[in-house]
Amino acid sequence: MKILFRKRCNPLKANFIKKCIVGFGESYNATVREIMNNSHEGIKRKIFFKNVATLLPNFGMTRAGPFKGVNYSGGIVHDPNGQIAASCAGVGNKTIKLRNFLDQHKKSRARVLVEIPSSVQKEVASELWKIFKKLVSLCMEKNTFGLVAAGKVLFAVLPEVALPIDNTQWRSVFKTIDYGDIIALMAAEITEWEKRVGKQLDLCDPHHSFTLPAIYNVMAMKARHYKNTGVSS
Repeated sequence: MKILFRKRCNPLKANFIKKCIVGFGESYNATVREIMNNSHEGIKRKIFFKNVATLLPNFGMTRAGPFKGVNYSGGIVHDPNGQIAASCAGVGNKTIKLRNFLDQHKKSRARVLVEIPSSVQKEVASELWKIFKKLVSLCMEKNTFGLVAAGKVLFAVLPEVALPIDNTQWRSVFKTIDYGDIIALMAAEITEWEKRVGKQLDLCDPHHSFTLPAIYNVMAMKARHYKNTGVSS
C-alpha cells in the first residue's frame, strides 16, 4: 500500500486527496473529462484515435518518441508516423472486447474497478497485462522501452480500469513491469483505503468526473515525492 497510505500505513485524508486533485492542474482534469465523454458509449476505432491524440499531448508524450507530432485539432486526428494506427491495429479489438466485458457488469464507470467481483478484477488485470505487453512492443524504439507510452495509450482508451505510469513511478514507486500486478494492487489499495476511511475515493474528486484510476494516478505522482519522507495530510 504505497499510494493512498503514509509511511506508517495510515490512510491519507480525503481532504488532502481532494487538494491534490485540484492542484494537479485544470489541463489534466479537462482532458480526463474529455476522454471519458468521448468514450461514454463505448470504444470504436474512431474513439481510439481521438482519445489517444487528445491525451498524449497533455502528458508531453508527443514532443519526441513514437508519438511525436500526434495531436487532435479542428476535429482531426494528426498521426504523422502512423503510431496510433499501429497501436489500434495491434490492440484495438482486444480493447473493444474488454470495454464491452466491463459494460456487461453494468457498474458505474468511475467505480467499476472495485465494484466488480474479485475474480473479475483478476480477469481484467490479466487482460490488461496482455494488451499492455503488445502495446509495449509496438511503442518500443531505440531510446524508449515503450512502458510509459503503453500505459498512457491504455488509460486513454480504458480510463475506467487502466493506469498511466511515468518513468519515475516504474522505477521508484511500483518497482515492477508487470502491469497486471499494478492494476491488482491499485484495486486492492483503493478497496482498503475506502474500508479504513469509510468513504468512496471517487467522492474526493470535486469535479465528479474522474475514474478511480484517474484519482489514483494523481496520488501516484505525489507518491514520487512523499514516498520516503511521509506527507502532511
